[in-house]
Amino acid sequence: MSRTHDLLILIAALAAGVAQTGCLAEALEGEPAEGQLGSTGEALTSTNRLSMNRLSMNRLSMNGLSAGGLSPSGADLSSTELIETPEGRELLTYVIRCALPEGESLSGAHGGVTYTFPGAVGVAPDWRDEPLDAAGQRWVSACLLAHVNGYGVEVPISLRGEHEALGTTTTERAQFNAQEAAFYGNLFGSGPDHGMYACAGAAVEAQCGASSSAEVPWRSCGASEGCALAFAGPCRDLAQPELQTCENTSADFVEDCYTEASGPDGWSGGLVKYPEVITVYLERDDFNALYPGCAPLP
Repeated sequence: MSRTHDLLILIAALAAGVAQTGCLAEALEGEPAEGQLGSTGEALTSTNRLSMNRLSMNRLSMNGLSAGGLSPSGADLSSTELIETPEGRELLTYVIRCALPEGESLSGAHGGVTYTFPGAVGVAPDWRDEPLDAAGQRWVSACLLAHVNGYGVEVPISLRGEHEALGTTTTERAQFNAQEAAFYGNLFGSGPDHGMYACAGAAVEAQCGASSSAEVPWRSCGASEGCALAFAGPCRDLAQPELQTCENTSADFVEDCYTEASGPDGWSGGLVKYPEVITVYLERDDFNALYPGCAPLP
């Protein structure tokens, strides 16, 4: 891995004390505040409150953005229509944060105001200067979906996957030990891999029961109905011969996931497989607060 420091992403934006003390349950009814990007020791943190509605409404603009480099002229985003509205700028914040690594940023002006969007994760650094290829589209999509938050509260998460930008440390893995969900899909274009998917991680499957409704990653969409994120099933089979969604299920993350779960006989040839998957881990107390209807983790 080229980056071995902790990769911690803060979702939404409440007071920093929520993440530090784990008092998530008390904050669920609070109003999100403006956040900021920063580093604390080895941990890279960023505030995060991307909504599914804003992600969905701006996908057509994202399609045009992916057709060329983010900034062929060097560092100017003024030509993209996403910068023209608050909703578009919110999405653009997460697009750049996911695509570019820490230390890089892009800027753009609209209405006499210049906006700067810093990178953080870095799953598609080449997109800055050239079109986003299919694998890059799926990595950026997985990162964006992992950031979606239906509750509007700040929760630290750990992002893991088979990508050099997603390196972790022993400390991070010990602190974030509740595997919540994995995210994959393609938000760009209209090809056969177009879609937004999630599968339930080991903690959700083990603590929330066997029904498909109980295993839905509620953090992403909250209690709202009609969420555009499709739930494919459990990522990994914890109770054979039950169904699972992903072929490769290492101890730390999953990959090669499908749009539907399958049993022991494998997946049908008509299903799309996604090698680019991001698995999200939560701290124990945050998991218990976000999933109050499930058995609490000890």
